[in-house]
Amino acid sequence: MASATGVEVATDSVPQLLAALLELAAGRDGHSEVARHAAHSLGAEAAGVMRLLGAERAVIVGVWRAGGTRGMPINAELDFERRNSALGRALSTGAPARADSYEGQRGELPVVMGAIGLRSSVAAPILLGDRPWGALVVSTTREEPLPPQSERVLGELAGLVGVALANGEDRRRLEASRLRVVEGADEARRELERELHQGPHQHLLALALKLRVARSHAGGGSALSGLLDDAIAGAMEADASLRELARALYPVILAERGLAAAVQALAVRAAVPVTLRRLPSRRFPLVIEATAYFAIADALAGAAGEAAVLISDEGNRLSFEVSHDGSAGAADPHAIADRVAAAGGRLDVDSSPGAGTIMRAALPLER
Repeated sequence: MASATGVEVATDSVPQLLAALLELAAGRDGHSEVARHAAHSLGAEAAGVMRLLGAERAVIVGVWRAGGTRGMPINAELDFERRNSALGRALSTGAPARADSYEGQRGELPVVMGAIGLRSSVAAPILLGDRPWGALVVSTTREEPLPPQSERVLGELAGLVGVALANGEDRRRLEASRLRVVEGADEARRELERELHQGPHQHLLALALKLRVARSHAGGGSALSGLLDDAIAGAMEADASLRELARALYPVILAERGLAAAVQALAVRAAVPVTLRRLPSRRFPLVIEATAYFAIADALAGAAGEAAVLISDEGNRLSFEVSHDGSAGAADPHAIADRVAAAGGRLDVDSSPGAGTIMRAALPLER
C-alpha cells in the first residue's frame, strides 16, 4: 500500500517504521529498523544507512540483510567515489541515484559490494535542511536492477529519516543548552559560596575575635561586659546563619568530597532520623552530583517521621530514592524536576496525605 507520503510499504511494517523514526527523533538508534523497512519496501535483499565522514568516506550506522549473513557490520567505514556508485552520485546531486552494476568499477565500495554478493543499488541522500548527513542505500543480489519506482520510494523514505534526524539534533542541542544553563548556575553558586567564605565569613570571625579581646579587658559583671557578650553571641549567630546560607547555595563538602559525603552530612543535619541504605563509592560529574544532592535535600526538607535514602551506582546511570512520612518537599517540585530533566533524567514523586512520599530519579552518566 502507499502511505500518506507516498512511500509504498506493507501495512504491518508501518508501526515498526514509525517507532524507528520516533527513536531517531529522540536522538536514539533506529537506523537498522529503517534499513530493514527500506529493503522490504523495494523487495530487496539488503539495505544500509550511511553517515558521511568526509567528502568520499562514510560509516555504516544501520544495516539489514536477508538471512542476516554476509552483511557489512555496524560502524564499518568505507571509501566511495562520487562518480561510480549510487551512494556517491546521490550525495553529489542531492537526489536519488542508482548503480545498476558494480562490474568493472574501481574503488573500495564496488569491490566490497561485489564481495558480499550485491549486484546493484539505489541510494537516496539524507539531508538535514540543506546539509547532506548521509544516505539510505538499498541493494539487490539479483541480476535484474531494482524497479523504476525505487528512486521515488527511497527518496521519500530518506526525507522522513532526515526530518526525524533533524528533530533529534534539535532535541540534543536543546538538552545541551539546558545542561549548560544548569552547569552555569552551579558554578555561580560555587563562586558565591567561595566569596561568602572568603569575605563576610572571615570578617565575622575577625570581629568576634576582637570582641573577645575587648571582653577580656572589661570588668566582670559590668554593663560593658554584658554588651560585649551580646555582641559576641550576635556575631557568632550571624556567622552560623551565613555558613548555613553558603551550604544551601553549594556545600563545600559536595565539591571537595563528593555526593556520598554530602548526603551523609545532610542526614546528620536533618530534622528527622535518616537511614542511608546505600551510598556510591566513587565521584561523578559535578552536574550529576549537584542534581542528585539538591533533589535529595529538597525531599528531606519536607520529611516527617523517619526517612530513608538509597543511592545506586548502576554503571551507566546513577539512581536515587528518598522515602519518608511527610509531604513532597519544601521547594518547587517543578524546579527540581526541570533540573533532573536538564541532566537527562526523570523525577517521579509519589505522594499522598497520610501515606508519605517516595521520590525516585535516575541520571544517565553517559550522554
